[in-house]
Amino acid sequence: MLAVQNQPTLPNPTSNYKPIIELNAAHSRNSTVHFDPKKHLAYSPPEEILRMSDIGYAEDAGVSPIAVSQPFRLFSIEAIAQMRAEIFNPIVMETCSFRSNIAACQLRGYCPK
Repeated sequence: MLAVQNQPTLPNPTSNYKPIIELNAAHSRNSTVHFDPKKHLAYSPPEEILRMSDIGYAEDAGVSPIAVSQPFRLFSIEAIAQMRAEIFNPIVMETCSFRSNIAACQLRGYCPK
C-alpha cells in the first residue's frame, strides 16, 4: 500500500497574507535597532526532539546527540522584522547577493556597518 501525504494549500490571496519583501518595505525605513536579548529573544522549546538513538544511531555518532527537532521560536516578531529589513536592503542585495547552480540567491559577506 502506498501512503500519500496531502500538501497544505497555499494561502488565499484575498486573506491578510503579505509576502516577506512587502512587509520589509515598511520596516526598511526604520533605523537600525540595537539587539536587546530581553526584547528580541522569544525562545520556546520544540514540541519534539529526536535523538540520534531514536533514529538508529549511537548517541555519540555525529557532532551532537540531537538528530532533529520540530521547528521552534527563537526570535521575537520585532527581531525578525529588523533582520529582514537589514538583509532586504537594496544595498545589501546588490553587494552581497550570490547565485549558483544549486542556489538561486544567497547572501554572503553581510555584516552591519
